[in-house]
Amino acid sequence: MRLLTASLILLAFCPGLLSQSTPASSPSALPQLERFDPAMADKSANPCSDFFQYSCGKWLKANPIPSDQAGWGTFNSLSIWNIAAVRETLEQAAKPAASRTAVEQKVGDYFASCMDESSVNKAGIAPLQPMLDRIARLQDKSQLPELIAYIHQRIRPANLNFIDAQYQGVLFGIYAAPDFDNAKITLASLDQSGMNLPAREFYLKDDDKSKQIRDQYVQHIVRLLELGGDTHAQAATGAQAVLAIETALANAAMDIVLRRDPKNQNNKMSLAQVQALTPSFNWSHYFAAMQAPASPQYIVVAPEFFRGMEKLIASESLDHWRAYLRYSALHEAAPYLSEPIVEENFDFYGKTLSGTQKMQPRARRCSYSADIDLGEAVGQAYVARYFPPQNKARMLEMVQAIEVALDEDIESASWMSPQTKKLAHQKLAGQIDKIGYPDHWRDYSAVQIKRDDLLGNVQRASGFEISRRMAKFGQPADRQEWNMTPPTVNAYEDAQSNTINFPAGILQPPFFEAAQIDAVNFGAIGAVIGHEIIHGYDDQGRKFDVDGNLRDWWTTQDADNYDQRDACITDEYTQDVPEAGVQQNGKLSAGEDTADNGGIHIALGGLKNKLKAQGKDLDTATDSGLTELQTFFLSYAHVWCGQLRPEAARTAVLSQGHSLGRYRVNNVVGNLPEFAHAFSCKAGQPMVRAKSCRVW
Repeated sequence: MRLLTASLILLAFCPGLLSQSTPASSPSALPQLERFDPAMADKSANPCSDFFQYSCGKWLKANPIPSDQAGWGTFNSLSIWNIAAVRETLEQAAKPAASRTAVEQKVGDYFASCMDESSVNKAGIAPLQPMLDRIARLQDKSQLPELIAYIHQRIRPANLNFIDAQYQGVLFGIYAAPDFDNAKITLASLDQSGMNLPAREFYLKDDDKSKQIRDQYVQHIVRLLELGGDTHAQAATGAQAVLAIETALANAAMDIVLRRDPKNQNNKMSLAQVQALTPSFNWSHYFAAMQAPASPQYIVVAPEFFRGMEKLIASESLDHWRAYLRYSALHEAAPYLSEPIVEENFDFYGKTLSGTQKMQPRARRCSYSADIDLGEAVGQAYVARYFPPQNKARMLEMVQAIEVALDEDIESASWMSPQTKKLAHQKLAGQIDKIGYPDHWRDYSAVQIKRDDLLGNVQRASGFEISRRMAKFGQPADRQEWNMTPPTVNAYEDAQSNTINFPAGILQPPFFEAAQIDAVNFGAIGAVIGHEIIHGYDDQGRKFDVDGNLRDWWTTQDADNYDQRDACITDEYTQDVPEAGVQQNGKLSAGEDTADNGGIHIALGGLKNKLKAQGKDLDTATDSGLTELQTFFLSYAHVWCGQLRPEAARTAVLSQGHSLGRYRVNNVVGNLPEFAHAFSCKAGQPMVRAKSCRVW
C-alpha cells in the first residue's frame, strides 16, 4: 500500500528498533505521562535569543537520552507510554483462557511467541532455513522472478511517503497506489529498493565518515553471513558482492530530492513496457508467483532504477546474487531470530547508525512488533481504554476551527488570484478528517498465528498484508483506509485521498489533554493539525486537486508567486546542523518546513477565533500569569523538546525530510511577528528574522 503522504515527525532513526533484545522484564505500571507545565521554561535563557533553549533547556537537562534510545523527546516519551499500554493488553491476551476472543487469541499468541526467548534461541537459524535453502537452489538467473516473489511474500511490507529515500525491501518494492491522474483507481506500483543502508547517499558520498560507515557495514555483513552458516572466506567474498550490488542499485536510484516531486514518479506503463525495461526479469512469472491480479497500468516510480537492475542481472554472477539474497533474507529476519543474530543486527543499526548504547527490553520490542503486524487488532483495546468519544468530538471541533482559519488565510492572500482561491477553498472543503481509529476494523481471521513460531507468525502476517495490498490492483481507492495503527504517535496527510489522519496514539498529553485550556491544546495538537492540513498545500501537495489527482490547478502567476515564497523557506533551512556534522538540504525538507510554518500560523488563527467567541484575545492573561499567546508558543515548543545522538542526527538529516527539533522551533517562531509581540523581542535579536518567510 503506497502512502503518498507527508507525516508529522522525524522519529529517532533506529532501524534496529525491533531487533533489540534483552531478557524479559517484569510487568510494571504505565510510565508517567508527559504534561505541559508553563513553569518548565528556563528563565535563565532569553526567549528572543534561543526560544528552543528557553522552552526546552530545563526539560533536556531533566531528561537525558536513555541508553536504549537513539534520541529522546516528548514524542518518544509518549510512544513509550503508548507501547506500555499496548503491552498491558497483550500480556492479558497472552494468558490461555477459554474465554479469549478470536482477536485476543491472535494478538496474545503472537506476543507469547515473541516473548519466548528461550525457544527462539534454541531454534537458532532453523526458522529461516527454508528461505536460505530456496536461495541456495538458485541455479539460473531466469529463476530470479519466482525467488524474489517467494521472498517478497514473507517479509514485512513497508509504508512509504514522499520523503522516504526508497522502499524498504529486497531488490525492488511493490505496492498498491492510486493512479496519479485518476485517484479513484488503484494501480500496481514498482519502486526502487534493495539498499540496506538508510539512503543512496550512504553508498555514494566520499567523505571520511561515509567511508567509515561502509567499512563497518561490510564487517557487519560478514558477521551476519557467518551467523547464517557461511565460512569466513565465503562471508568475506559475499560481503563485497553485497556492497557492490547495493552500490549499483544506489547509483541507479532516483535522487531523494527529485523523488519528492510526484511528477517525477508518475511513470505509467503497460506490463509489456515494464518488461522492456528489464528483459532479463520475467514479470509475468513474478506476478503469477505473487498471485497478484493484473493492474490496468503499472506505476514505475523510478525507471532508471529498473534499467540499472537489468544491468546487474546481466553482470553479476549467480554466486553474487545468492550472497545478496542470503544477506537480505538474514537482514529482514534478524529481529526474530536467536540472540547472536539479534545482537549483531543491533550492533550495526543501533550503535553504528544511531549511537544507541543498549538494547530495549524484549517486552517493548514484542509489543511494537505486534502493533506493526496486527495493528488494528491490537488497537481496538487501546482505543476502548484510552480514547473516549468526547476526546474525538473535541478534536473534530479543533480541526474545524483550524480549517476555518486556513479558509480565511486563503481568502486574504494578496498573492493569489480569485480563480486559484476558489479551487483552494474547494480542495479544503473536500478534505476528509479522520480522527483516532477506523470506522471498520481490519479482519485478521485469515492469519494463522502459532504460539511457538515467532518468525513464522511474522512471515504469515506479512504474507496476509502483502496479499491484501495487491488485491487492490485495478480496484477503487478507499479514502477511509488507515495507514497508521491506533497507538501510533504520529499523524499524516495523504495527498491522493485528500485526507488528514490523526491516530489515537498522538491524541494524548502533551499533544492533547481535555483538561487543558485551549491555548495549550492549540499550540500542541493544533499545530499538528495545521501541519497536516498545510501538507495539502505545500510545494508538492499543492500539485494535487480536490479529488487527489496530480493536476495543475494554479494559474501561472500564482504558481510563480508560490515558488518565490517557498524559496525563502528552502533557503532558510539550507543550513549547517552542528549536532549532526552535516548540512541540511532545504529542498529535501521543504514540504515539512512549509507545513511547520503554515501549520502554526493557522493553529494560531483558530485559537484567536475561539478566544474572540469567549470575549478574550491573545493578550488575555491565563491562570499561570502568562498570556494566551505566550502559553500557545510554549506549548508548541514543548512538543519538540528533545535531542538525537550525533550518529542518529547525521543519519536523519541525510535520509529524512524533517528538520531537527531545535530548528522546528527557532526557525518557525523567527518567522512570526506574533512571537516577537508575545515576548517583546526587538529587531536584530536572533528570534526576529530580518527577512521572515511565509507561504501560508
